[in-house]
Amino acid sequence: MNVNEYHIESDINKELDKLIALLLQKEEIIAFQKAESKVEESKWVQDTIEQIKNKQRDLVNFEYYEKPEAYKKTLDELNALNKAIDENITVQQYRASLVEANEVVQFLFKQIQTEVDSITD
Repeated sequence: MNVNEYHIESDINKELDKLIALLLQKEEIIAFQKAESKVEESKWVQDTIEQIKNKQRDLVNFEYYEKPEAYKKTLDELNALNKAIDENITVQQYRASLVEANEVVQFLFKQIQTEVDSITD
């Protein structure tokens, strides 16, 4: 990498840092970060996620060792855990904010792509 390339890359990184700082000020991103913190801080949510992971591992084992009754029972338990987590208001808020934040980021990427495409045409 020559000095000129390093300078260009350095400039791009500086501008990227500015863009990220602006993005972090967007209402949708702030809402997502708050919702994410609530999910991470929720003992119930974290415990339920861990139970779901354990049930999924159990399902694989029961299927491999051909234990259909244990498989069915565990599948029912897993479905109940998934339903409980899907109905949790904290998780619902997190998922909704994730969709909104993703839309903002996707819009930004599309704008960047459009600009890059117009330069290279």
